[in-house]
Amino acid sequence: MNTMNENAKDQQRLGQLKNLVMLASADERLTDSELAVLLAVASRENVTPEEFNNVIENPDSVTIELPQDEDTKLAYMRDMVAMMMVDGELDEQELAICKIYAMALGYRGSIVDGMIAGVIDSLDANDSSCDE
Repeated sequence: MNTMNENAKDQQRLGQLKNLVMLASADERLTDSELAVLLAVASRENVTPEEFNNVIENPDSVTIELPQDEDTKLAYMRDMVAMMMVDGELDEQELAICKIYAMALGYRGSIVDGMIAGVIDSLDANDSSCDE
């Protein structure tokens, strides 16, 4: 039974990486900053270099397993929003993908708008404190 649970967790973490690869590739280019986010998530999720390369080179080989617990869902949503925003552009296609993902996790698509606003507010507050 424990092996089944571990397999599902493996699929879940690789599926999240696949989601991020698909999001990063939505504008048909993978920037250095997007690659940095992918590597950070892979490290956090204990993805091996072989698994990472497989997801990058052959994302269709990975099945997406959505998380069930709220903490993981929110962490994955933060990853998606970070990926969407890391290149400094809010691409409409990337925004649509994030909202679809949010709905697949059981959230309203508007959660993405709130998360974006939160990131922007945080950055603005950081800029203000640096000016003082």
